[in-house]
Amino acid sequence: MYNNQPVQQNAKSILKTAKIIHLALLSGQLMFAFVTISISKNPSFNMKSVNDPFFIVAPLLAVSCFFVGNFLFKKLVGNLQNKTTLPDKLTGYQAALIVRYALLEGASLFGIVVFMLTNNWFFLLISACIILYFITLRPGTEKVADDLQLNYDEKLELLG
Repeated sequence: MYNNQPVQQNAKSILKTAKIIHLALLSGQLMFAFVTISISKNPSFNMKSVNDPFFIVAPLLAVSCFFVGNFLFKKLVGNLQNKTTLPDKLTGYQAALIVRYALLEGASLFGIVVFMLTNNWFFLLISACIILYFITLRPGTEKVADDLQLNYDEKLELLG
């Protein structure tokens, strides 16, 4: 017989999982960008292609994913204040991070694909900006404690 009971994780393992998810998503974006750069032929930086629909769509998607991701993250984290245990808060926090990361990664991958199609560095520059911001979102104990507004006891539990 299989036991279908959920596994209760401690605070440290949930935070470690969030860091691994962040690293995996970041690595995927970087590897895809490097592969795309290596296979591109004669890329150029062209700001004059206003007839190109991607010229509007890619920056608009990047900006909207940034704002929607931050809004949803804050909304989901705000809903965690009524949770009683730290593992419950961290599990919800991890879900909020994944939503935020997914939106940013989608916009970044879109920019990389458009670079691959057009050989225009402008679109890769958009993705590079998203990736740089993505790097700053790496979850750490202080950032998690600040975002979740943890009390002293919860911070001690988070530290181990």
